[in-house]
Amino acid sequence: MNSPEGASAAGMPSTISLDSLPIEIFLMICERTDADTLVRSLMYVNKQFYDIISDNYLWKKRVMRTFNDCNVPFMLKRNYNENTFNWKQFAWHTELEDSCWSEYETKTTTTVFSGTHFSEVDAVLMAKDGNHCISASRDRSICLWNTVDTVGNPVVHKVDSHLGWVWDLGIYDDDHFLSCSWDSKVKLWNTSSFMPSSQPIHTFSTDAAVLSITSKENFVAAGLYCPKIIAFDPREPEKRLFELLNSHSRSIIDLCLIEDYYLISLSEDKTVSVYDLRTNNTVKSMLLSNKGSRFPMCASYYDNILFIGDNRDCMYWLDCSHGLFDVIQVVNLAKPINDCRRNYKLNCIKCTNYGSIMTGGNEGVVYILTPTNPAKVIAKIQPSGSEITSIDYQNDTLVVGYVSSDVQVWKKK
Repeated sequence: MNSPEGASAAGMPSTISLDSLPIEIFLMICERTDADTLVRSLMYVNKQFYDIISDNYLWKKRVMRTFNDCNVPFMLKRNYNENTFNWKQFAWHTELEDSCWSEYETKTTTTVFSGTHFSEVDAVLMAKDGNHCISASRDRSICLWNTVDTVGNPVVHKVDSHLGWVWDLGIYDDDHFLSCSWDSKVKLWNTSSFMPSSQPIHTFSTDAAVLSITSKENFVAAGLYCPKIIAFDPREPEKRLFELLNSHSRSIIDLCLIEDYYLISLSEDKTVSVYDLRTNNTVKSMLLSNKGSRFPMCASYYDNILFIGDNRDCMYWLDCSHGLFDVIQVVNLAKPINDCRRNYKLNCIKCTNYGSIMTGGNEGVVYILTPTNPAKVIAKIQPSGSEITSIDYQNDTLVVGYVSSDVQVWKKK
């Protein structure tokens, strides 16, 4: 066998410089290298690598190889343009989520917070710093947990934060969060100074139990256990900005804001309503399904797509571009694994990037799904079997609340 020295003596280089690497070979290397390495490292080796790895066509080809047999919501939007779509970001998110959650047992760490709440946890929320999560329970308490240093948890247990079940939580800004309750109150709290003795900064009074909240700067909206939505400005907590009375005929299950000026409401009357805050008008009201007793339960928004889950086993994609809010696909989700006769109620849904959609419901399983139709299961996480009431996902951290009163957190390593 010839030695490396012999090869050099014969006029063959013993190594190939990256700068002199033929483009064809480099492209082959790119195809076999994970997206995270390409985006974070290899593209910054030199200008030629940067130009090649930044090429939109390279990433489009990579994505199509993965999803060529599926519909993808972001490619069905009215304002979709394949030449300007961020294929690199899409491929990167897709591979990161698949790589992590398909092997979540080894690529995440998990902590169960138990024994503090003694009743069902109905809402969980990741704080903006990514190091704390908040949980709210039917025991009327709110907990602030440290997701990094878990030895001394809970950080704070605020007993009797409300006089009724605490039903929903929401981030107001980097330093404040909101809670709402069956005591007909919405409260604004300071996150950094939240203590067992803390008092809310503001308390907003409503006309019935509050089931859902959403907010932006100087605006808080509350959905009630009646066909009413009430909006407040925290600078004038005693004054109501407006009341919506005609959008629905039954209770408001969930609320969300899109692009700061569309208020989306989901109701037990089976309808989804779109209210334009700029014109103070309901611009659209739609019935998602005519089948039986189906009604929308939860919603999550990302890049002009609104993902809505119902109280059975369906997810709806709504195209929000140009203010359309048209249903573009209905996706049938996995049926319960334990009892095929039981209806699968989808309690919570979360999409925070192009790579995955997370769902939870009465089956007691967290599904990590591809944002495609048909949806492909990246991971099926079944830690306890207890019904899942709520999920949140921020800063590579997933937090889940359970009927069993536990809170569980998974953090990417």
